[in-house]
Amino acid sequence: MTEQPVEKTAPRRGRPPASSREEIETVAIELFLSKGFEETTLAEITAAARVSKTSFFRYFPSKGSIIWWRFDEFTAGFAELLETALPSEDATLDLVRSCIIGALERVIDPDGLWMQRFRVLDESTELRSGESEQWAAWTEHVASFVARRHGFATGDVAPQAVAGGVHGAYVAMLRRWLLVDDPGRDLLPELDRELQPLSRVLQSWLDESPAA
Repeated sequence: MTEQPVEKTAPRRGRPPASSREEIETVAIELFLSKGFEETTLAEITAAARVSKTSFFRYFPSKGSIIWWRFDEFTAGFAELLETALPSEDATLDLVRSCIIGALERVIDPDGLWMQRFRVLDESTELRSGESEQWAAWTEHVASFVARRHGFATGDVAPQAVAGGVHGAYVAMLRRWLLVDDPGRDLLPELDRELQPLSRVLQSWLDESPAA
């Protein structure tokens, strides 16, 4: 009996189907950077990632959450580091600076996706409208940390001013890094150097500001 030749299935072309939250995120960010966040549709993301809408919503409740979930993860890690540092005898602003760098070190990836997320956020009008709420949670952790260590209420001027100053400097550094071709962990010493003078000034002011 003559054997019939087995017909080979043609290889599938294009990107393999995404199988995780991180893979869908990578595809989506590529689209956001090439087309813009507002102009990229959910249908385009699922088509490029080769997943169904059901699979997409298993990982993300909305298009915006593709950017925000990592931000929430970073903020939670930062809060955890601050809590661990609370009993330390080191200067408060030195600890804040150290925790910022430690939290950032956790999210830096070899492919630079961490900075691509920030680029999408910084260039999107729609995302920027919700950015203040996200950063408010971050700065509130700083203000709470300062208040608890120095006997202030979190809403007092001193902890809120310190948190606002540190936040402003940190975001300015992130925007500077948007011009870096290959942003990685080697940027962290630069962040530390830039934050040191501000930390000294804010620490001095904080030490001279009596709690109510």
